Amino acid sequence: MIRIMKHSDLAQCGLIYAKAFPVEHWGIDWTAENAKEYLQDYFNQEKFVGYVYEENDEVSGCIFALRKISGSKEELYINEMAVLPEHQGTGIGKQLLSAVKDYCKNRGLAGIVLYTSEYAPAATFYEKNGFKLSKGTVCMYLE
Repeated sequence: MIRIMKHSDLAQCGLIYAKAFPVEHWGIDWTAENAKEYLQDYFNQEKFVGYVYEENDEVSGCIFALRKISGSKEELYINEMAVLPEHQGTGIGKQLLSAVKDYCKNRGLAGIVLYTSEYAPAATFYEKNGFKLSKGTVCMYLE
């Protein structure tokens, strides 16, 4: 079942995140502890929105998002979503996305924004769940 995330879920979410984003595919050496610290930064934000998927008292998926003002509208930015690898493909991610879609609809938010790697299977997953590629947006970074 999907439920609102609690602070006590962060340790399990860190473990899920570390397993879902292994260094060999993502280039970052996540451990359960440093992933928990990373995710806790989102959790501590004033406009945090988070859900977990829990079955038999075991959390196996999580989604971290923040409400943000964009011009005259408020949107939800999905920062992170992770499902234990052994549970991927079972509908947990779709249920987590449905929870944030419902959240947005119930509060009259303008939409949902997210970023993902074009080289990961996540882009196809998001497209299957109604997301579209944003035109006119360029992601840039500086090292």
